[in-house]
Amino acid sequence: MIDLSKIFFGLFDYFISKKYVTEDNRFIRDRKMTQKEYMAYILSQRSCTSYIEAVRFFTIKVSKNFKTITPQGIGKQRMYIDPKVFIDMNELFIDKLYDLYSGFSKFKGYVVCACDGSIVDLPIVTLTREEFPVGDENLLREKRIRARVSCFLDVHSKHILTTKIVETTVNEIDLVIEHLENLKERFNIEKMITIYDRGYPSIELMVKTIDLNSKFLIRLPKNVFNRQIKQMKTNDEIIKINLINNRLKSFDDENLKEKARKMGRLEIRIALVDIGKNEVEILATNLTQEEFSTQDLKELYNKRWSVETGFDRLKNLIEIEDFSGNRRKIIEQDFYAHIFVYNLAITIKNHAENYITRTPRNKNEIIKISIKLCKNNRKYLFIFLRFNLRNAK
Repeated sequence: MIDLSKIFFGLFDYFISKKYVTEDNRFIRDRKMTQKEYMAYILSQRSCTSYIEAVRFFTIKVSKNFKTITPQGIGKQRMYIDPKVFIDMNELFIDKLYDLYSGFSKFKGYVVCACDGSIVDLPIVTLTREEFPVGDENLLREKRIRARVSCFLDVHSKHILTTKIVETTVNEIDLVIEHLENLKERFNIEKMITIYDRGYPSIELMVKTIDLNSKFLIRLPKNVFNRQIKQMKTNDEIIKINLINNRLKSFDDENLKEKARKMGRLEIRIALVDIGKNEVEILATNLTQEEFSTQDLKELYNKRWSVETGFDRLKNLIEIEDFSGNRRKIIEQDFYAHIFVYNLAITIKNHAENYITRTPRNKNEIIKISIKLCKNNRKYLFIFLRFNLRNAK
């Protein structure tokens, strides 16, 4: 049985680096909290004020007598920590995990991801509005400040493989392409299928995925490729889309646009399936009929609902919208730290379920490992961090 605490501590210690300190002269003197303690503090926050969090952190996790420290002081020091530390920590954690379990989370040899986006509320203050431009006059009138969250979630293991929080003015397709470029560097993207809902019927996305030799499955709106679909003789066949200039003008990547222009025509498979709502849905894919039947595509698309569960867990259990500060850097620290804690919690849950030894009393009994991501898993994380920080002295 793998010791997850060793993996966690190894990663945590690895990222205590000046690389993630934004100014050279910070965290070099003997201060009330070190860089390591600040990073542990960010990872272990709960829904409290900064002052209460600081008292709890000092007295419970690092066993120091509490000294006078203000929320302003905490916020000031946190501004010297690059949020990228939690992005890199999470990605290395996921990459190590998938290296250890190279055979898990597969469908016909493919890692299956679901991509989705969500809008989250941010603190309603002028400073946040300046750093997360709204770009929508209606929202300005409502005095709401929001950010766009986008992620790729493994539908089997429930881990978030890559994610980003940005202003709402950023295009969703641009974010997806950025995710694909990220995963290309970390996974065998040729053995990855990404499932998208109707908000992603983008020719640019299809061409990009094909260019990466990866796979997509997209649920199309009724009005997309309508003429070609009406000409289909069966419920599962290849259609051809002419890549005319009008279809290419929305491409942001000029190199990709030129590749698409040279292709001249996009051939994609369309499957008309009933996904359980007594209504035929249109699925577009570059998966072959030889490898994936129509029923396989239906089964694949149904797996997409895992991403909805993932967002629910993030929003409701980890309280992803409960940010501890108003500055963009603080919000990004909170967000990416939440993602790391979520992935750690999912790993603990999956790991525990694999080692259940009790046999169910009857076939109808469901054994559930209930690890509450916000409270219980954070409690286990507190214990890990407390032990680690004490023994680092």
